[in-house]
Amino acid sequence: MTRISVLAACLLLAACGDTFTNAKALRTQATESLTQKNYGIAADKAYAATLKAPKEAESFFLLAQAQAQLGRKNAAIASLETAIVNGFTDEEAIKGSANLEPLRRSEAYKELMAATFAPAAAAAAEGEAPAAAEGAGEAGKADGLAQSQASAPAEGRPKH
Repeated sequence: MTRISVLAACLLLAACGDTFTNAKALRTQATESLTQKNYGIAADKAYAATLKAPKEAESFFLLAQAQAQLGRKNAAIASLETAIVNGFTDEEAIKGSANLEPLRRSEAYKELMAATFAPAAAAAAEGEAPAAAEGAGEAGKADGLAQSQASAPAEGRPKH
C-alpha cells in the first residue's frame, strides 16, 4: 500500500508540474503570436493558458492584448482587470503596450487605470506610505507604515 501511495503522490506532482509548464509554453506561444500579429492564435493560446493556470496574471494580460486587437473591447477590459486583480501591476507595461491602443479612449479603460494606479501615484507624490495615505493620523503619517499600523487599534480600526 505504501508503494501505491508514493506512486500516486509522484504522479500527482508530475501532473501539477506539467500544468504549469504547459501554461508557460502557451504564454510563450501567445507572446510570439502577438509579435507576429496573429491575434486570433494569440487569443486562443492566452485563453488556454488562463484555463491551465487561472491565477497567472500574465496570461490574462496577453489575452487582453489579443482581444483588444481583435476588436473585443469589453472582453479585453475584463481580461485586463482580471490580470490586475491577479497581481499584474506593471503600469508601464500596460501603458506601453501598443496592442492595448484600441482601449485607451474608452471610459472603462480610463476608470480601471485610475482606480488601479492613481491611488499609488498620489501616495508616492506626497511621499507617504500607502497606509498613511489612507488617514492613519498624524503619528502614522510622520512615522510611516509601522506607526500607522500600531496606532490603528487605538483608533478602533482593524489592522490591514
